[in-house]
Amino acid sequence: MEYKDLWPAIQRDILGCLQADPFIGTRQGQSVEPGDVESVIATKVQKAIGAGLDGRVGVGFLVLPIEEASDENASMPGGPLKLTIRVRFVENVVFNHGPNGTNTPIRIYAACGVKLLKLYTPVGLTQSLVPANPVIYEFTPDRDNNLRVGQLKFHASEADFRPFIRVSRPQILCSGALASAANPNSYQLALSQVEGLAAGATVTVTAPDADPGQIYYTTDNSHPYQGNAAAQVYNGPVTITQPCLFRVRAFGRNKTGSDTAAANFYQ
Repeated sequence: MEYKDLWPAIQRDILGCLQADPFIGTRQGQSVEPGDVESVIATKVQKAIGAGLDGRVGVGFLVLPIEEASDENASMPGGPLKLTIRVRFVENVVFNHGPNGTNTPIRIYAACGVKLLKLYTPVGLTQSLVPANPVIYEFTPDRDNNLRVGQLKFHASEADFRPFIRVSRPQILCSGALASAANPNSYQLALSQVEGLAAGATVTVTAPDADPGQIYYTTDNSHPYQGNAAAQVYNGPVTITQPCLFRVRAFGRNKTGSDTAAANFYQ
């Protein structure tokens, strides 16, 4: 599973867990996608409170997208994240207590949802959902006094299907230029005897754990990476004849990019 697919998979799994329950599954469930505008969400709310599998109307639920995340362990950047999971049970009071309504208060559906999700570990998580405090928050939207909402809130730790491991920072070796005593990554280009041109310096880059990835470099102070038109793939020693900031970064196929290494060349 690609990392970009992990959070949507968790959302779909929670929706399926609730739909599989004999009690809650009689109600309509909808998944709210990231970026859904208010009009789309309103349409999904109307579908949710429509007729369920039992033909009754008035109550349904929405599984909201994951939008809150924080480092599970602050000392391990790039590791598993602590996610916030939210489910909203919605009730149209008029419909629910009408002749075709469920006549079951929304808080009973919400309480059942809490019990179900406390005991279930969705795909892509390392443990069962941990209820927030409070786990159920009830409110009535300002725009619709007939609509009651009971929001469930849980916390969970994502599983690292593909841990992000950084490639080691490349090493830069330079010959043919005078290294600065104050800064070993700064080199003075010597002037030649012909027209005052700078004599060339040879730069060699090594990044042992980048294979089978690639190394990119720039000489215009821009960020070295594949999407930068000014970046070039490093295929061997590079000759520097003009003052510049030589920047280089390594990328591996199964790892995230390295820190950037740089060498400053001046006259």
